[in-house]
Amino acid sequence: MALALAGWLALLGIGGVAAQVSPWILSGLALPCLPGLWDLWRNPSSGLTVGAGKIRWHVAQKAAGVALSEVALLRLDRRWDLSYHATLVLHSGAKLRLPQPALPPVQALKTSLAAHGIACQRHLFSSL
Repeated sequence: MALALAGWLALLGIGGVAAQVSPWILSGLALPCLPGLWDLWRNPSSGLTVGAGKIRWHVAQKAAGVALSEVALLRLDRRWDLSYHATLVLHSGAKLRLPQPALPPVQALKTSLAAHGIACQRHLFSSL
């Protein structure tokens, strides 16, 4: 994040000095940096752990979890940007979407859940 922000701000600086772009245009182009700077300042943590009969995840200040005995399967939906949506399907039929920032590498998640007897389904390029 820091490198992307530094690169964008460097391009804006070059545009302001070398290309003599108007300050109004530069300030408009700098607006997308504000959420990134906010995230860098807050430095939120996220993660997912599997063990002790539970799967737990946290993103920033929010945390949740479910007992592994309630999970029927892990559904992995490949998105068009090549990332994954991970959904836990419970025996009751309910679905819990795992938050994207908390996801570990997909293979590690599959291996960890398979060690606890939870099956995995992959769906390539679903539109929803």
